[in-house]
Amino acid sequence: MKPNVLLIHGILMNPLEMRYLGTQLEKLGFNVHYVYYQSVLKTPEQNAKVIHDKITKLNLPDLHLVGHSLGGVVLMHLFDQTDDIPEGRIVMLGSPVNGSWMAQKVQDWPVISPLLAKSMPSALSGVDVPEWKTDRDWGMIAGTKSLGLGFLTGGLPEESDGTVLVEETHHPKQKAHILVDKSHTALLFSKEVAELTSRFLNTADFT
Repeated sequence: MKPNVLLIHGILMNPLEMRYLGTQLEKLGFNVHYVYYQSVLKTPEQNAKVIHDKITKLNLPDLHLVGHSLGGVVLMHLFDQTDDIPEGRIVMLGSPVNGSWMAQKVQDWPVISPLLAKSMPSALSGVDVPEWKTDRDWGMIAGTKSLGLGFLTGGLPEESDGTVLVEETHHPKQKAHILVDKSHTALLFSKEVAELTSRFLNTADFT
């Protein structure tokens, strides 16, 4: 029986951007599921409930979870709220689990402020982000190609994927952390990233 995986998109995105990754994971032997949440209109806490409702409706015996960017932080809220998620491993792609320097830098800009407002508290602000309340195997894939929203601020201050600092993707509860030469969005359109994701979901290791 094929293992199941649910793909969770990031801020200002939707499941369409997850399709390439999903197609690659299907080729690698997974049953892939998608979910949509309103990153602009709802808070991470509210969106965690949306993810939980989706998982409940799927009613699967097992379920791996893969979150890109803010989607990974929403997963932190999910496990903060409930412990009834089917067994499986977790991979995050460029998720700022320690807050986002970039978001904090531009959060007061007139055009951007309303887009980020709901996702700043207990998520991109880095303040009151939930503790990691599960012992599931958790791996992080972080990009190092600095090509992305950083151009808005003249670049980021440290190694990054152009949007999220590598430092922001580290967490002491992670089982594995690996760097790839990809930008933040390109993490979703990389065969290498798909293969690394598959490897971790199958073995709890990227090597």
